[in-house]
Amino acid sequence: LNISPVNIWSISPEERLKHDTQFDSLTPVLGHLSGEQAKKFFLQSGLPPQVLAEIWSLADMNDDGKMDRLEFSIAMKLIKITLQGRGLPPSLPTSMKQPPTVTPPSMMTSSTLPLSGFSSPMAFSPSTGMSKANSLLDLASSSNSSSTTSLASNSNSPKTGSCDWSVPQASRLKYRQQFNGLDKLMTGYLSGPQVKNVLTASNLTQTQLATIWTLADVDKDGQLRAEEFILAMHLVDMAKTGCPLPLTLPSDLVPPSFRLKANFARGSAELEKRRMALEEEQRREKERREREARQLKERREKEAQEQENRKRAEEERRREMERRVEEDRQREKERKEVAQQELERQQKEEWERGRKDDLCRRRAGEQQEIAVLRAKKKQLQMELEAVGSRHKQLSDCLRDAQTKRRIQRAELDLVNQRRDGRASEINSLQIQFEDFQNKLSQLVPQQQRLTERLHTMKYNHIPAVALTSLSGVVVEKGVACRRLKDQLDALERETTDKLAMMDHYQQDIKDLREQQGKQQAVLEDLCRVKELKLRELERRREEERERKRREEEEEAARSFKDTHIFICDMVLTRVAWCCRAQEEESRRCREEEEDKKRTADQMERGGALHPSLNVERSLTLISYRALYPFTARSANELSLDADCLIEVDDETVGEPGWLCGSYRGNRGWFPQSYAERCPVPALPEAPAAPALLFLIPLCSVQSEYVALYTYESPEVGDLTFSEGDVVMVTEREGEWWRGCIGDQTGVFPSNYVKQVTVSSLYISAVVALTTEQLSLSPGQLIVVLAKNTTGWWLGELQARGKKRQRGWFHSSHVKLLGPTSSKMSPATVPVCKVIAKYDYTAANQDEMSFFKGQLINILDKDNPDWWKGEVNGVTGLLPTNYVTVTTDSDPSQQWCADLVTLDSMTPSERKRQGYIHELIHTEQTYLDDLELVMEVFYKPMSVSGHLTEDDMAVIFVNWSELITCNSRLLRSLHALKAEGGANMPVQLIGERLWSELSDMQVYVTFCSCQLNAAALLQHKTNAHPHFRQYLRTLATNYRCKGMPLSSFFLKPMQRITRYPLLIKNILEHTLACHPDVEPLRAALERAEEVCCQVNEGVREKENSEQLDWIQTHVQCEGAIEHLVFNSQTNCLGPRKLLHSGRLHKTKSTRELWVFLFNDFLLFTQPANPFSSSPLSTYFTGADKLFSTKSNTQLKMYKTPLFLNEVLVKMPSHLSSDEPLFHISHIDRMYTLKTDTMNERTTWVQRIKAASEHFIETQKRNRERAYQARSLLFSGVGRLTVVLMEAQELKACRPDGKMSNPYCQLTVGAQCYTSRPVSDTPDPKWNFTCHFFIQDLYQDVLSISVSDKNLFSPDEFLGRTAVPVATIKKDMENMGAATRRLLLHEAPTGEVWVKLDLQLYDQPE
Repeated sequence: LNISPVNIWSISPEERLKHDTQFDSLTPVLGHLSGEQAKKFFLQSGLPPQVLAEIWSLADMNDDGKMDRLEFSIAMKLIKITLQGRGLPPSLPTSMKQPPTVTPPSMMTSSTLPLSGFSSPMAFSPSTGMSKANSLLDLASSSNSSSTTSLASNSNSPKTGSCDWSVPQASRLKYRQQFNGLDKLMTGYLSGPQVKNVLTASNLTQTQLATIWTLADVDKDGQLRAEEFILAMHLVDMAKTGCPLPLTLPSDLVPPSFRLKANFARGSAELEKRRMALEEEQRREKERREREARQLKERREKEAQEQENRKRAEEERRREMERRVEEDRQREKERKEVAQQELERQQKEEWERGRKDDLCRRRAGEQQEIAVLRAKKKQLQMELEAVGSRHKQLSDCLRDAQTKRRIQRAELDLVNQRRDGRASEINSLQIQFEDFQNKLSQLVPQQQRLTERLHTMKYNHIPAVALTSLSGVVVEKGVACRRLKDQLDALERETTDKLAMMDHYQQDIKDLREQQGKQQAVLEDLCRVKELKLRELERRREEERERKRREEEEEAARSFKDTHIFICDMVLTRVAWCCRAQEEESRRCREEEEDKKRTADQMERGGALHPSLNVERSLTLISYRALYPFTARSANELSLDADCLIEVDDETVGEPGWLCGSYRGNRGWFPQSYAERCPVPALPEAPAAPALLFLIPLCSVQSEYVALYTYESPEVGDLTFSEGDVVMVTEREGEWWRGCIGDQTGVFPSNYVKQVTVSSLYISAVVALTTEQLSLSPGQLIVVLAKNTTGWWLGELQARGKKRQRGWFHSSHVKLLGPTSSKMSPATVPVCKVIAKYDYTAANQDEMSFFKGQLINILDKDNPDWWKGEVNGVTGLLPTNYVTVTTDSDPSQQWCADLVTLDSMTPSERKRQGYIHELIHTEQTYLDDLELVMEVFYKPMSVSGHLTEDDMAVIFVNWSELITCNSRLLRSLHALKAEGGANMPVQLIGERLWSELSDMQVYVTFCSCQLNAAALLQHKTNAHPHFRQYLRTLATNYRCKGMPLSSFFLKPMQRITRYPLLIKNILEHTLACHPDVEPLRAALERAEEVCCQVNEGVREKENSEQLDWIQTHVQCEGAIEHLVFNSQTNCLGPRKLLHSGRLHKTKSTRELWVFLFNDFLLFTQPANPFSSSPLSTYFTGADKLFSTKSNTQLKMYKTPLFLNEVLVKMPSHLSSDEPLFHISHIDRMYTLKTDTMNERTTWVQRIKAASEHFIETQKRNRERAYQARSLLFSGVGRLTVVLMEAQELKACRPDGKMSNPYCQLTVGAQCYTSRPVSDTPDPKWNFTCHFFIQDLYQDVLSISVSDKNLFSPDEFLGRTAVPVATIKKDMENMGAATRRLLLHEAPTGEVWVKLDLQLYDQPE
């Protein structure tokens, strides 16, 4: 039975022929099978996918993902060997890579069991599975079909030659009788079902029975004839006695009736060998003839080549002679050229000597010219300064003219208002006058009637009483008439005075308009002159830069001269230009006055500025913004640019649809539809006063603030900035302000910024026109507090000994003071203080003198060599090497006031001590802040009743524990400091830090709950205005420094992350030989470990909250089992949410919200099937994903996909612009689409990483089990356990049903696990396993029953144990029998097993 390993792995020609036939049946493409074709074919073998994957990796020798005929044959051979029960080799044997060889007949008789025949003890049916197996993997059919047919007819009766058959005669007779008893129909053969009961009664394993069937079925017809049945039963007896089964049937076990077939095969092999030898002889003869013909051909080619070489040599010799002649001629020519060059060199040297003398003479003359130019340069500089002062005077005059123009415009507006008021009064008086005239005209007739009536009454002797009454009435009427007449006279006089006053006002208005027109003309001339000057100056600067660039490229010898000439030319040019500018200005002024006179004459004569337009000039100007560009078509029209601002005279009357305005110093008409009127800003309310009124725009007031710290926030709507950024604050309310940086706008905490103080200097006098304005004089200092978009600034007047005044002023009247300005703030804060090391006497006017030991305040340190300082009111420059920084200014030296001690230390040690004391100082400050929160916020809030005790516990978490922890750390540091002295260095701090940082676990709890605390505080603040106001009141405490409570909640996280930085700084400046190095490293590791624990705690808290959100918002009725998201997984530890987002199915365009966990992938959709809004609307705004305010409900779209069954792939065409990817799950493919390409990359990477981690974890678990099971034990016996069934197991599901109970059997390190049975409390396993016993009295058989869960750890259903010694004792009494074992640690349950212990014979 000893078989060579080479023959085991070699592939016979008959096997190769079968494999080629199967290869062709699969329709290969270009001689190769794809992975998908081979996968479907190989899976029919019933082997696990993992085993098939290993076979593929061995057979695919070139790793191209395809299989040719040889690789396919190798794979089929490996499948056959695996089905026979042998393991796969670690690498492909060499014999498999060789061409097929003829093998002995004994190696060609092996066959395979039908793949489905022994899939389970209850499904053994060779007749039903043989056709499929033969069509798939007929891996060892090595016999000729015709001979097999001829020999198979003789299988019913034994023939001669049976005497050498290894099966004993007694066994033959016994099993022949058994065969006849089973063959009731007298067919001469037995089928698979007829033999199954006989074979299974042997209690052999499935693998052994499969091997026996393979060896016994010699003719591979799926049936057993008499000799085959005898052979099978003989092999069963061998297996029962412990003899190993052969891989192939030995020749002495081959039935006699089948040996003719083997002899025929050997004869065929011999004939094939002779045929191949004959072909080899013919091949050699053919090669000999070809070799002789090739040698003849090479000899002829060699002769032709030699003749060609002789001709080529003759040609080379001829060319060599010609080349030598040409070289001689060339050398002669070069000799003549060298002589000519030598002559030219001598002439050039003579010329250069003369040139050098000439240059020396010119140099002397140029030096004289340079001296003259230097003197001229000084003179021109003085003239240039004079021109500059003149330019400054003109600029001042221009600004004065602008100021006067604005004042006059305001006065004119006031006069117009007064005129309108007087006109309205005159109109009212005229109406009263007309009323009185009407009344008088009505009273005069009445008076006449009364007079006539009186006369009539006199003549008629009216009684005295009546006469008296009438006389009284007449007198009253006369009085009333006189009163009315007096009033009428007074109204006439007042009307006359008003009319005279109106004429006077009209004359004043006319005079003011003429004066304003002249000033406007002068102002426009000055503006044009200024623009021309600026343009000319810019052009000169460009020319200067260009000329300098060209001059730098010239020779070094001429650079000095040319540079000075250029400077002089520039100065002369500038002086000449200034002179020409002045002349041009005066000429333009004269021309403008003449133009104005001509224009006035035309207006008096009724002329028009524009055809068909009657113009009435007015001084009321309104700003318009151009919507479109407009090009002037005549001299009286105005050209416009898009979005430009035009000053429009609104009262100028012209043709409808046209406006008169000015732009860039030009005045003219333009279409009204090409521009829109700018909105007029709101005016401040001011009390009525006799002073002139003036408009102060207050729109969009903004203040500049500078960032003190870097602020970053993931929240949408927050403004992020870095330290030092300038923020324009637009809205200030509470502790959160709104501002902008460029185009970014958002909210930010107010305590992260401070206001920028901008100083300005008034250069012209201004009188306040309203109570909101400032009356200022030239030279006064103002601090700018706010600015608006119209050029008006809000400032505070700085004056010694007076109350600070605030008001508005226009920016055109001030000049901003920069850092180099001579006007400094009265309260200048020194940068630092220094001590003079030596005496110093000032050598220049800008320097200062001081004495040794004198204390000096440093104001500016921009220059590293010269600092600006102040002492006793004297300010000046001082050399930095004459002073030393005091300990009050250097942070690394503030801990020690002794300069001698500091000087004795190395720079590295000084920095080390500085960082150590910085740690102590910042720890004290941090502890003060923690205690401040307890005193200022916690205690008042706990008794105020605004919050419940639970809310207080959630908001402040374990604040008191933080105080206790850091108080202990600070006391330890102070004690360490006190050991060496108050102002002495600290030597060893690492061990103390390591000890105290070990107790920082309280920060893990606080930081994990910080987000919930901040969310609750924000909710309470937004929901309850009284509580918000109460917090603001508490924050006004001077100790808070304007910081709200939410800002203090950030300090613990900031502090715990700062410890590693401080310790690292100390460690970097500690020498390697210092005894504190190792303790500091240990302390640094401990600090980083605490930070990692804090970060991990925050992540776990966030993950837990997200899983709880999913539990409440995702409906899992369709899940296989009750799914608890926030729980342990089956084999990966706690469940984690790795990624989530929106995906689309490409076919149905359905929107899904997908959650990726570390063990499965979950697809969800909205629970409301009638909702038509996309998923993106569910998770935007306030109702975004994982928000506690969200009421969105989702439901499962598909059963969760386990990641160990998932394969994610990118699309085959990566050039596609659509962000697609594929997910393959067992036999189904999902094609999904993301919104962006980056999202697709994220999904693919995270799914692939999670799947690989899941598979790797399962692989490690299986490898541990395989390793323990594959160990060969040289023990004392073998224990066979047949796990039959279990009964009355406890229910684990909430609904009382069982899930998937399975059993695990162990003896020492050996472990077997049965398959799970679905949904039953009484599973039937019928599972057989074998254990090797090493110690009869120590080994124990342990049986554990568990419930297989998919989404959580397996549920424990009970366990039991039986010592091997007890099993031995029971078998001595009862033999192998079925036993009932009760489960412990469970309320109910029992297991039925069959135990069989076989002990080996111990050597004596």
